[in-house]
Amino acid sequence: MGISFDARIIPNPCPKNNRALYDKLSPLMTRRPFLLGLALVAFALILLRTAWIGDDVYITLRTVDNFVHGYGLTWNVAERVQSYTHPLWMFLLAAIYLPTRNAYLTALLASFLASLLTFWLVARRDGFAALGVLTLLLSKAFMDYSASGLENPLTHLLLVLFFIAFIEKQSSPFHLALIASLLALSRQDAILFVVPALAYMAVPQNSFCAPNRKINLAVLGKLILGFLPLLLWEAFSLFYYGFPFPNTYYAKLGAGIPQTELFAQGWIYLLDSLQRDPLTLTVIAAGILLALWRGQIRERLLALGSVIYLAYVLSIGGDFMSGRFLTAPLLVSALLLVRLMQNFATLWKCTTFATMIVLGMFARPINFILDLNQPRFTERDLVTGINDERAYYYPISGLMNYRPGKQVPFASEGWVEHGYALRASGKSVVDEKNVGFIGYFAGPAVHIVDRYALADPLLARLPAASVEKWRIGHFERDLPAGYLQTLRTGVNQIRDPNLAKFYDALSLITRGPLFSRARLIAIWKMNTGQFDSLLAEFSQ
Repeated sequence: MGISFDARIIPNPCPKNNRALYDKLSPLMTRRPFLLGLALVAFALILLRTAWIGDDVYITLRTVDNFVHGYGLTWNVAERVQSYTHPLWMFLLAAIYLPTRNAYLTALLASFLASLLTFWLVARRDGFAALGVLTLLLSKAFMDYSASGLENPLTHLLLVLFFIAFIEKQSSPFHLALIASLLALSRQDAILFVVPALAYMAVPQNSFCAPNRKINLAVLGKLILGFLPLLLWEAFSLFYYGFPFPNTYYAKLGAGIPQTELFAQGWIYLLDSLQRDPLTLTVIAAGILLALWRGQIRERLLALGSVIYLAYVLSIGGDFMSGRFLTAPLLVSALLLVRLMQNFATLWKCTTFATMIVLGMFARPINFILDLNQPRFTERDLVTGINDERAYYYPISGLMNYRPGKQVPFASEGWVEHGYALRASGKSVVDEKNVGFIGYFAGPAVHIVDRYALADPLLARLPAASVEKWRIGHFERDLPAGYLQTLRTGVNQIRDPNLAKFYDALSLITRGPLFSRARLIAIWKMNTGQFDSLLAEFSQ
């Protein structure tokens, strides 16, 4: 296996002049170890040059720091709240952070390891692997989030492994479910990519299209066994945190924003990507369409998974990080193109290859340019609420600005200084927005109320302060009267009686003794909606 430009050719090759050039280049192109090494070097250089860290990464790193120092899997040490969406990525960061105690290098090292392995696996696929290599190198979105400290690299790696197991090796249901389980632990919504494939495995293949098809119970048992890591985590999450989903789920999807507005924002998110990085969405569409047209059942099922995931992205309004939620479907489509185009005529391969290069040159900025100190945001960013996150953070957290001996390369940035000031202030409870850098550098002694509710259990269950004016991913909440005083004194001083009762139950779950019978009863009632009426009455 390896990078191959001269896979089997069907009739209608390139014209003679193009064919002659192709034949001259073919000997060099088929030196697979050399080309693989060259591609890895190019990928590594771009990673090093474009590496950056954003504020959201440090939200997870505060939990990692608390965990390593014995405060449990907490964000504020006084309460158990899952402020991260990626348990598997969080534990990987913790494993690296334990010996290094350097949050910045920990996040980048984890990104590098997962991204390099992903790229290596793509480059070694049989078929038109050169197209996959070129796609990843030229996609601005893929490179932006391959070295950012976010969980994207781990999601990418697990998707490649699932593709290999499901398409190439046709592995057992247990192995497929195990990879899918880890994928969900990397990010829960990533499971959407593989739901059609898993459903296909649960049904006898000779009756998949039959009107009276039945579930294969033996296969279903193997799938359930493979999902044991995810099931165990969900059981732990429900017991330890009191809820099956991360706090961010409740904060972002429970803000009260009308679904039609979120859907409209989702389209803006796709259009934003098309403008900044036309290659990414083009490849996504091409891979899905080709799989549905020319693929076998397994390729079509993975394409269907991408369609389901993209529909989900539209439904939640996309994200404020340009391209972040498109890197995984890009990777799936690239793998599908590599496989399905291997028997295409050379003319089609040449045309596709050239098209990818042209589209990659329209990225803003192009991955291969040396000067990455772009404007941190534009007027259009302010209107859409979507940023080029790498451009925003690179001047203050780019790896090229790092110097040995410094905890971070951006110690003069306001958020970091503010965090250190809070650490030294002696304040016990404060309210802040953009709490990643601030929270990590403030340290565990400062209880930070996150106004965007990502790390606050009560605010996450309240509607946004304004459902008319909002930015995707940043749904600010008003602080209920008496809430800060309650946190500072430990005595419930919330003025609204209904919200006060709700907080009593919620605080018992997040702060009470783990094995308390009253706490376990409160968890049951909370998750079955028996306290929802209190919130409804408060909202009125």
